[in-house]
Amino acid sequence: MVEPARLELLQRTRVEQTIDRGRFGLFGKEVLCAEAISGRKLSLIRKFRDDVPRRGAILLVHGFAQNRYTWHLSTRSLVNYLADSGLDVYNLELTGHGRSRALGTAPARSFDEYVQDTGSVCRAVADYSGCGQIFLMGHSLGGAVCYAAAPATEGCIAGLVTISGMFRFGANPVTLRMARAVSSLGRVEPVIRKLGANIRTRFLGRIIADQWEQADDLSWSFPLAGWVPGSTEPHIVQERLLKGFDWTGVNIFLTMMRWASEGSFTGPGGENYEERFTQLDVPLLVIAADRDRMLPPADARPAYDLSQSSDKTYKVFSPIREEVHWGHLDIILGKKAPTYVWPYIGAWLLERCQDTAQATDA
Repeated sequence: MVEPARLELLQRTRVEQTIDRGRFGLFGKEVLCAEAISGRKLSLIRKFRDDVPRRGAILLVHGFAQNRYTWHLSTRSLVNYLADSGLDVYNLELTGHGRSRALGTAPARSFDEYVQDTGSVCRAVADYSGCGQIFLMGHSLGGAVCYAAAPATEGCIAGLVTISGMFRFGANPVTLRMARAVSSLGRVEPVIRKLGANIRTRFLGRIIADQWEQADDLSWSFPLAGWVPGSTEPHIVQERLLKGFDWTGVNIFLTMMRWASEGSFTGPGGENYEERFTQLDVPLLVIAADRDRMLPPADARPAYDLSQSSDKTYKVFSPIREEVHWGHLDIILGKKAPTYVWPYIGAWLLERCQDTAQATDA
């Protein structure tokens, strides 16, 4: 069982911010520093409503080389939607990402640093929020972080949600070929890992944002496109690209490539994340996007299939029910996400908040 992080309040204010398209809310906002047992300092942005009943708490975990802007933009914010629904929302930036980097933590040298820190923060937030138990939600690689961290926090997790969350990796043939090419490095790979170089992806986000129209057209055929063409307003995607692309460690990339080439989900020391997660019995919601080329449904679904949870749900968003096709980024911030994805997640969470409250009362 991991030790809880120590939380320090750095700033408290009230802000009026957009939820989506003319819908606004007045929120309490706190900037927190979480010092994990490892000594690494992580940034948390907390959002909540004082004027609605508090119904539960949730910790959000972003994906590979991303940051807090996965969940929150100036004109469309899942963070604010959840807070407006009565949830106490904590937006975590992993070690070396966003404001956590400003706090002095370098990008992770191993995936297990993400796992340890997230578990430590989970326990701290469960106490700080006063809820005792919290929900954990991850996108992309953040889903893998949640799957790996949740077992060590058993008892303080009310439920787990992943959105295009990585459990397997390599269903896209391009990803698999890339992974196999990396695995052919052989004896060179340990040397690269020992160097622990860092990767900055912000320049890539800037290039794509500057060439938005061409990028949107290319995404029809590009094998690793991050969104479905036309799914999201240009200003939303451009803000997401400019603000949301961040630093990461090359070792994280190498770990993902190893998972893809081996078909495994294990840690650097042989930790079997898959086995630990599948034995966990907490409410589970696995969400996939039908046209996600970064992490296809075939990579997300095994978490649902293998889980021994007594309360588990698998949902693929597709035009059969939700009008449009869905990709890796627009599943959270696309123009139709507030209509379909957000209410689906919100209803699932609030139903289980009620179940948790009834169990506590009993």
